[in-house]
Amino acid sequence: MSDKIDLSIDAGRLLFGLSRIGYTTSAAICDIIDNSVRANAQNINLLIKKEREDFSDNKRNNVKEYIIIDDGDGMDENAIKEALKLGSTDDHYDDKSLSKFGLGLKSASFSQGDVLKVISSDGTGFNKYEVSLPKVMEAKEYFAEKTEIDENESELIDTYLKEGKGTIIIISAIRLNNHPSVRNTIKELKTKVGVIYFYFLSESGINITIGDKKIDAIDPLFVSEANENGNLNENEWDGTEVRWIEKPKELTLDDELQINVTIEITQLPYPPIYRIKNIGESRDKEVRERYLIEAGNYGFYVYRNKRLISWASNLQGIIPYDQDFYAFRGRILINDEADDFFNIDVKKSSLTLSEEAFRNISDFTKEAKSKSKAAWKNAGKISRDIINKAPNEIANKLLEEFEQIEILPGDDLPDEEIALERLKAITDDMTSKIKWIIKMMKEDKGEEVDDVDDDYTEDEKEEAVKGEKNPNLTKIFRVSSVEDNLLWEPYYDTDLGNCVRINKIHRFARLIYEDNAENRDLQILFDLMMLQFADSELYAYKNIGKYEYDDLKVILRESRRIVSEFLANMCRKLENDLPPNYSDEKYA
Repeated sequence: MSDKIDLSIDAGRLLFGLSRIGYTTSAAICDIIDNSVRANAQNINLLIKKEREDFSDNKRNNVKEYIIIDDGDGMDENAIKEALKLGSTDDHYDDKSLSKFGLGLKSASFSQGDVLKVISSDGTGFNKYEVSLPKVMEAKEYFAEKTEIDENESELIDTYLKEGKGTIIIISAIRLNNHPSVRNTIKELKTKVGVIYFYFLSESGINITIGDKKIDAIDPLFVSEANENGNLNENEWDGTEVRWIEKPKELTLDDELQINVTIEITQLPYPPIYRIKNIGESRDKEVRERYLIEAGNYGFYVYRNKRLISWASNLQGIIPYDQDFYAFRGRILINDEADDFFNIDVKKSSLTLSEEAFRNISDFTKEAKSKSKAAWKNAGKISRDIINKAPNEIANKLLEEFEQIEILPGDDLPDEEIALERLKAITDDMTSKIKWIIKMMKEDKGEEVDDVDDDYTEDEKEEAVKGEKNPNLTKIFRVSSVEDNLLWEPYYDTDLGNCVRINKIHRFARLIYEDNAENRDLQILFDLMMLQFADSELYAYKNIGKYEYDDLKVILRESRRIVSEFLANMCRKLENDLPPNYSDEKYA
């Protein structure tokens, strides 16, 4: 008989370790919402208190508290103590519980802050307990303290829990080390909560709000649209509709144990087709946002007891990391009987398939993957076939969803006063430039012009700045009137923002636009590159405060002059050797 040896636990280090298991802020908050759902809450409210209320929601490291309030069953004093235990008992968890390990409340809360407060009542009166991570680490033992409910907490009870029961979870002493901004957290939670609790929001009538904004249920497969549009024909689908690839089917993972799951698969739209076909008011970016179409969102969404536990999983390689599968959306519905086949982690955010589950699901989805990939490729071919717009218009259209960097790493935003001065200087310069351009334009038309005052029309301005009247040109303009015949020049105004005027008669521009007229892709890339050059110059004017504006103008314009001359000289010297006349055989 072996001797029993007592191996003591350092509760502080254990709790600290649990707080570092990899929760994101949104995942931590959702883990706590799980408890509210399980407690039969109908209304769940998330409040985010800022350290500095005068700072905008865009500022990082400015969260003071996260407060989650629910009007569920609530807890008496003993139940609060049980809930605060590490590895709390599962005696009160039903078969459809969202909890699994008895660690969620603690690990999620301490992943964000150092103090957890629980205020709850089952109708017999509110009690408050709190756990402090620093105190636990100092004492090396795990404990909670019963404390008094303060005035602010009483106000929360009066506002949200008027029936005298429910629970308030407060996470405070937030660790402000690269902590996300309030804006980003709310933006992420709107999507995450809508998807994670889709079934509860859409079927059970639960209301979840962030501040005063109600969260809408989001079906990541958009099944209601698939029901309207029918099954996918991968050879005819043009990418504009959600279609069924596989309607809900039951799949057996283990015959002996009778472990079954439900699988369904849809094909989501092909966003570029919206930009090209101009379907209604929809745009490429809006379609991507609506259907969550991006690299991290395709694959399988696994729901356990109707709560999402795995977001867009590739299921260990069953769905390849390949953009041809961007429109593939699968869903697997399991209950806790299938836990051993999916090996769910503590955070309920990822899973590992058993060999048997991997084999069965892989076989089941083989044809669905093939159909999805073929459909995506077909929609891409259709989009390429119907593009018939000039490359310059396409380049401009691409920029409708493009956001330039506001400030580069290592740069500091100038003071507001300096920034406004710089902006006024740029605007004044551009106003003068417009007068010069209009004068040149009128002279080119044979009109006698002494000077140009401010009394020009908007049509004259548009034609002068853009080189033509064209509402499809919003950022990149091919013109024939650039000062000193330079290759390009930046242009800015309050309506258009940062723009570029490309001198289409410059020798290098003629090489791109005329000599390579059939190469549309080259022209688009060249247009976009020129805009980046202009953007860079305007960025320097606006943001580089350590140099005088007039000095920057001289230096950057000289740089443009030199580059323009060098490129023109190269074209002259290598005129017969540059594409499209370039021959590999000549240099073999």
